Amino acid sequence: SSFEEVQSKLLSGVIRLCHTRLNAKNLFFAINQHAISLINYHIRVLRLEPSDFFKLDDAVRAVLVKNKIHLRPGCKERLYLPRTELGRGLHSVELRSEHMLLQLLDCLEKSKEISTRRAAILKVENNNKTHLALIKGFLKVKYRLVEEVTKKSFEEAQLGKLYNEVEKRKLYSKLYNARKNQLASVSDSSRWLKRGNIRPRNEALFSYIQERNVFWGADGGCQLLGTTRCEKMLGHDYTRRHNEVVRCLHLLLLNRYKFKSSKRIRSHSVQEILDNEYAEIRVDTRIKTDVKIRNYRPDIFILDMKKNKITHIEVGITSHDSLQIVETEKLRKYDLLANEMGLIYKFGVEIIPYVMTWDGIVTKYHKSHLRRLEIPMNVEAYIQSIVLKKTVETISFDRRRGLESGLNAEKSWERASMGVIMRAERHEEPTSPLKLAKREEDGINNINEESDLEEETILVKEEPIININKESNFEEESTVVKDVDENI
Repeated sequence: SSFEEVQSKLLSGVIRLCHTRLNAKNLFFAINQHAISLINYHIRVLRLEPSDFFKLDDAVRAVLVKNKIHLRPGCKERLYLPRTELGRGLHSVELRSEHMLLQLLDCLEKSKEISTRRAAILKVENNNKTHLALIKGFLKVKYRLVEEVTKKSFEEAQLGKLYNEVEKRKLYSKLYNARKNQLASVSDSSRWLKRGNIRPRNEALFSYIQERNVFWGADGGCQLLGTTRCEKMLGHDYTRRHNEVVRCLHLLLLNRYKFKSSKRIRSHSVQEILDNEYAEIRVDTRIKTDVKIRNYRPDIFILDMKKNKITHIEVGITSHDSLQIVETEKLRKYDLLANEMGLIYKFGVEIIPYVMTWDGIVTKYHKSHLRRLEIPMNVEAYIQSIVLKKTVETISFDRRRGLESGLNAEKSWERASMGVIMRAERHEEPTSPLKLAKREEDGINNINEESDLEEETILVKEEPIININKESNFEEESTVVKDVDENI
């Protein structure tokens, strides 16, 4: 076998798997096990150099790009990070070969005293100064290791190098700032990758959005400044995303409390008030009290008859900078209402916030909120993917509005995507027309209160404008626009 034959077999395996109907997680697992693992049999049979392994990785990525399982401007290092750390779990031929060569050299050195054959192999390798013989020195230089190369230190160095490459890119690093935030949880934010059932193309698109590849124009400036379309999105698109999360939680609660409900989330419609012998569930309705309270309309209100307990669930989709602030605000927002409910019903009352960023990042406290709500991990993964999907749809809808206004496709895409991220980073949320209409019916107008979604608005410092063409190999792709429309 030659290098070309090995490459051909490996790539044909990847291509064949890309044409299957596997979900994203299973597809990458299959590629690792049934295509990339082919290199295991040729590591020392062929005299392969580091550049050869690098070429194989490039060729595999090219196949993924061709099949739209990875989008070219996307972060290639993220492909090789674990799924528990917001990565996609693909094995790198280059990194895997280094690991295998180090193990092989250690094995030869440890057994050279008891095996003349292995001693002879090691001697030939050292005399010829092959890549195997020089692997430890090579790794020390590549990963700047000071101490002796061990399996543990080497694996940490490989992972560290991937993160260093990500942090060099100003856009890509924004997602991974969560690693530096002590209050954010990268593992819990990765559930849509670990437990989700997502098509490979959708996963590529969601990752592309998370990496903020479409949010900056070629000149580095905001493409939406001076326009007046923000109000249209605030009144509709953001409400849709918020309501989708509420709908998922509502269906889960109906099944738990034995209400008759749809078995599929797509056909489920939210009813404002439902009750049976087990519970009463209200969604976005006024809770009447003896005293006037500013915040009287929680997203979900549960009156549990069996446990003698009242639960308020408040949903929030926000930005990275505001994540912890909004979660705390949601937790304290209905304190007065909770006190009144406790006095009226003589029940225990708890307030549970359900908050994440527009790209699915959650705090380390989010897991405890899930346990209190008894939300299964697969449902949490689905909700994270829904939030990402609705963000993509918002960008696509805004692009279409731009087309209707006479803008060309490329400019409207840039304007739409930039508008979404800028408003998300400012944490601008919509006023629900339904809520405003209900307040008029309740006769409670102009009492210096904002809508439930607007109350959580936090003013954050605007981030500097970045020209990503100077920092990354950004390539404009008109196909990305088509991908969004095809995947919605």
